[in-house]
Amino acid sequence: MNYKIIYENPQSGYIKIKAEFNADSNTTIQFPTWRPGRYEIGDFIKNVHGFKVFSADGKPLKHEKINKDSWQVENSKGVIRVEYSYYAKDLNAGSTYVDQEQLYVNPVNCLAYIPGFEDQACELELGIPDHWEIACGLPFSAKKLKTDSYHDLVDSPFIASNTLQHETYESNGTTFHLWFQGECKPDWKKLKTDFKKFTDLQVKNFGSIPVKGEYAFLFQIVPYKAYHGVEHQYSTVILLGPSYDIMGSFYDELLGVSSHELYHTWNIKNIRPIEMFPYEYSKENFSTLGYVAEGVTTYMGDIYLMQSGVWDLDKYLKELQSNLQRHFDNFGRFNLSVAESSWDTWIDGYVAGVPNRKVSIYNEGAILAFVCDMKIRKNSGNKFNLHDVMTDLYENFGQKGKGYSVEDYQKTVEKYAGENLDSFFKDYFFGTASYETIIEEALDTIGYEFKSETAEKASWSRLGIKTVVENNQTIVKAIYPGSSSEVAGIMIDDEVSAVNGMRVSGDLDNWISYFENDNLQLTIYRKSNQMVFDIPELNRAYFPKFSIIEQKTAAKDSLFMRKWWSTGKRNK
Repeated sequence: MNYKIIYENPQSGYIKIKAEFNADSNTTIQFPTWRPGRYEIGDFIKNVHGFKVFSADGKPLKHEKINKDSWQVENSKGVIRVEYSYYAKDLNAGSTYVDQEQLYVNPVNCLAYIPGFEDQACELELGIPDHWEIACGLPFSAKKLKTDSYHDLVDSPFIASNTLQHETYESNGTTFHLWFQGECKPDWKKLKTDFKKFTDLQVKNFGSIPVKGEYAFLFQIVPYKAYHGVEHQYSTVILLGPSYDIMGSFYDELLGVSSHELYHTWNIKNIRPIEMFPYEYSKENFSTLGYVAEGVTTYMGDIYLMQSGVWDLDKYLKELQSNLQRHFDNFGRFNLSVAESSWDTWIDGYVAGVPNRKVSIYNEGAILAFVCDMKIRKNSGNKFNLHDVMTDLYENFGQKGKGYSVEDYQKTVEKYAGENLDSFFKDYFFGTASYETIIEEALDTIGYEFKSETAEKASWSRLGIKTVVENNQTIVKAIYPGSSSEVAGIMIDDEVSAVNGMRVSGDLDNWISYFENDNLQLTIYRKSNQMVFDIPELNRAYFPKFSIIEQKTAAKDSLFMRKWWSTGKRNK
């Protein structure tokens, strides 16, 4: 399958695409309906304009849609040509975007294919200015990219531009590229030093990296707040902003997402659930294993920053503490398990969704990965850890070109933990049992404990609501189940306009604190209707703050375990 993407009239927002297929008669042309790394339907077909099909000699061929993203073509066996334009104005880590400065393409968004031909070799040619550079995980030659399959082609995003900034570093025989597009001032020495540290350790521990001699970090830097990363086999695209904070207060986020996405090179691009091996681009690829694909990656990405010395122990503990806080603040944990929530990413996995319905496969999966790591370390006397599980899966599934199942993951964890974990997986991965006990046990393994205290914000602790200020309006966005506000009748999306008759203007917590010893009455606007609610005093504090603290009398074994865990050392 051969393609050409033409850059012209970028102000229109469209790119022109031409494709040539050696097709069977009466063939079907399909558009991807989702992209790997984002487990939801993308419906990229909505951006397609002027779709036409021609025979090899240029005669128009009759074609009709047979579903929302595929066409049936009336053709004889042989070469057919397809032409269309693709609207490219969304800029994120998984999109396709064009303007006067760049052509940024995720091919999975915009390149049609013939079902059943995904394993055929492909060629992509770019019609771009001669002086532009091309940043990609696979090498272009004379503006052409050749891949072994459609899978490789659509997994190879690229940026073509005259304003790219570029540096490289080496790790274990592989060249790693750092490409930056957009307004930014990279501190190359700092970046290369830190990236090499976590890269060296990840590659060393897995023993090899499944790339073709090169790997590319493609950074899209924007002037507004942004944070998004998408993994690929030979690269990652990371969108970050604002520009002025990238090397400052946002630098830890840059490191965190970069280590996370690099770890995906093994975990999901190679260690992949059997339901996604190979990817099927025309429909949902349901799996309950998001707690491995994203949860383990979230945990291990941060662990490698700590163990490589890029982060210190205190920095990592703050990340873990944030994960625990998000867990306890999410009451969807009582409704859907992390496995069920993984399946449901295809429904609402990337939006808030209805209140208290689901959990995050990233957050809950990371906590369970931490618990499994501690369980394995404790049971084995630190001879084994979670990384041994992932290396085992890499060697026995990823490198052998096959997917793993739920049972495979559990059995591999059991292998290194040295115990049957049927009840553990049933209760915590596939059930909604409280994590509190297993978190306490895991923290105890390394000499820590967690405590709860009253939330800093009065509206959280006394009212049981979380609000945001939008256009100078204080809007309720979360309500603690059974709280004073819920009992009173407050609803999500209500606007809090006054407390005891005093107008609220972005200062709700100040007024709640001011009336600390008084009864509270809230004035609410709900769909333009003014309502007044008396808030009962239930003598409870809501949304408690959770902190990880060091045990005052930590056991000697726990202190050794902490050192081994934080530095990546083993007890041999």
